[in-house]
Amino acid sequence: MNKFWVVTKQVYKKNVCSGSWLFLVVSPILLAAVILGLGTLIDNSAKDAKLAVVSPNVALVKQIDKATDAKATAYTQTRANRALRNEKVDGVLTFDSSQKQLTAHLTTRVGGQTIETTGITAVLNQLSMQLKAQQLHLSGTQLAGLLAPAKLKTSSVAFKDGKRVNKDASTDSVNRGIAIAITVLMMIFMMVYGSMLAQEIATEKGSRIMEMLLSSVSATTQFFGKLSGILLLLLTQIGVYVVAAGIAWPLLRNQAMVKSVLDSVDLSALLSINGVQIILFFLIGTLSYAVLAALTGSLVANQEQVQQAVAPLSILGMLGYFGALMAQAGDMPVIKIASYVPFVSSSIMPVRATMGFTTAGQAWIALAIATVFLGLFTWFTVRVYKANVLVYKEGGLVKALKSTLTFMKAQ
Repeated sequence: MNKFWVVTKQVYKKNVCSGSWLFLVVSPILLAAVILGLGTLIDNSAKDAKLAVVSPNVALVKQIDKATDAKATAYTQTRANRALRNEKVDGVLTFDSSQKQLTAHLTTRVGGQTIETTGITAVLNQLSMQLKAQQLHLSGTQLAGLLAPAKLKTSSVAFKDGKRVNKDASTDSVNRGIAIAITVLMMIFMMVYGSMLAQEIATEKGSRIMEMLLSSVSATTQFFGKLSGILLLLLTQIGVYVVAAGIAWPLLRNQAMVKSVLDSVDLSALLSINGVQIILFFLIGTLSYAVLAALTGSLVANQEQVQQAVAPLSILGMLGYFGALMAQAGDMPVIKIASYVPFVSSSIMPVRATMGFTTAGQAWIALAIATVFLGLFTWFTVRVYKANVLVYKEGGLVKALKSTLTFMKAQ
């Protein structure tokens, strides 16, 4: 066990201090900080626009002030023109009541703050309706009934075991976002850490250092030590993001950008998702791809062939990625079958679960299949690793695997 931890620490320390891994961890944090910093700078630098409303109607000015982000103040025509010329206001709103239909004119200053016209238009429409109601001698009740909009109720439903289940639309949107996040994270971690593990094994084979290492440490210990070291790197990266999010949250929750996102999303919908299953699928999927990377890394002859070792990971990863995207569109038969196939099931089944296309029991079955496959695949990979770790023949992954299988049968 001591030798196992020695190998684990060696792999972990070697990579955790490397510039490429530090850049991998820090770059998303810096990118998020730059985006939030720019948003904060824009929010703080933007001043409220000032609008001069040429009207003696104090109630109308207050309505416009509430309906728009601009600070609306009552002015006379002369004062409004002078204020606009002296850049004291950003716009002047005037009314023309000489016609039967209410008209208004907004004059804005070039180079001034932008004045949002949506709220102003809504107030003017309301005022115009009131004037027309007076001309037609309609009461307030009659006008309210005339302007009452039609009501359209919407609902989302899903069918589980032949039974209709009502779903909240906000829940569906949150689930869709979580499904996309699962797919992207799985793809990123699989490619990055799978390539890192394959590179680790191929580099040692290319330098012929394995001949010395195996004299003191068994191949099995080497295999699981390297695998554990890479997984510790993954957990370290996740831990850094958790700590960074915890430190930054007191500042983030007061940002206008973050508030708008939180206000538009019902986070209580997260309670409808089996988070334990998602985490387990993520772990099993990451482990499966890591073991595959170790297998392919042991089959190449040197570091220059690492791209060959990463190719199977890329192919399976892309299949899982596109399968997950297809799963969001609908529960097609091919997607149902693929959600139980190891490697791609780790990407597809969580998406089907979050979208409500499958039951919790079916998700547990897929998870059990993936777990059993991981155990058998790890046992097979250890045997291939032991048989091929000191083989330096060049000829491609397929030829190396055939030679290794032949050698294993002969033993």
